[in-house]
Amino acid sequence: MNHVLFKQVVPKDRLEHHINKEQIISPKNSIDAMYKDLITHRKSLVESIFQEYQFAGMISLNVFEIRNFPQEFNGKTKFLEQLKRKLKTSNVLNTSMKPEIDKVPQIDLIQEIENGLRIQWISGARVEVADGYGIITRIDTRRVTTIIRFGSPLFIEVRAGYKASTTYLKLIQGLVSDDVKPLEFEKVPLTKVTEKETEEIARILKAGLLEGEHLGSNGIGRYAVSADRDTKDLRDLEEYKQSYMTKQYLAQTLNVYYEEQDSGYSTNVKFKVNMNGGFQFKTKVSEKIIKRIFDVFAEVRYKQVVTVE
Repeated sequence: MNHVLFKQVVPKDRLEHHINKEQIISPKNSIDAMYKDLITHRKSLVESIFQEYQFAGMISLNVFEIRNFPQEFNGKTKFLEQLKRKLKTSNVLNTSMKPEIDKVPQIDLIQEIENGLRIQWISGARVEVADGYGIITRIDTRRVTTIIRFGSPLFIEVRAGYKASTTYLKLIQGLVSDDVKPLEFEKVPLTKVTEKETEEIARILKAGLLEGEHLGSNGIGRYAVSADRDTKDLRDLEEYKQSYMTKQYLAQTLNVYYEEQDSGYSTNVKFKVNMNGGFQFKTKVSEKIIKRIFDVFAEVRYKQVVTVE
């Protein structure tokens, strides 16, 4: 387990929750100290927490329904067999492939999840930097996680910005395409929602509006209005209702109270929805939190519970 990555992706309040629950004496103002004290007492617990956040954290994330995904590959076993053929290897699960670093993303790791597969890609470039003593050459790498959720509909989740997500969708297209006749995905972004859909998502999640970005008068410029410390929902303010809620939204930042029944952990989850496409978690989140939020997106989009394999 990488302790540096742990601190990057796991929120401080998650550690504090377990420190309190385990009744461990540790300074609550230091994530380093809490990490050290918790791993000394309950190493297995720290490892399980890391697994929840390892591929998540504070991220941009986009989810697409793929309407023409080949049915012969719509399932874990079927898709894994295709991967073995494409990658020319029989060992594709749970092993770092350690590909040669290139500007074009390569598959490094494939893992099974509850209803799909997680694929982590790695890319990079050689750069030269001056450190005061001379020129150092190093390789800057980037890792991006994609998730294929099999079923009907089938979703592909890309944990990168909206524009960058196109690159990874094309890479997955290549995995299921005939070499002679490449496939073009017919994709519908689940994260690109209307104002009405956003209102319904907020209602179901009981989410407060912390920031609204609006198109300016006559379509010129933009307004960004943020809630103060004591305001949980801008929509409760009469001034905001009268001055801004009639203007077109460009983006909304919502705040959701989240609680896990099994662990007792609770937190506030902030995320930003860009009405032109794009989604970003503004707080560090786990896989469970991501699933909870996007289950509601799917519920609103399809007006029913989505079936998965």
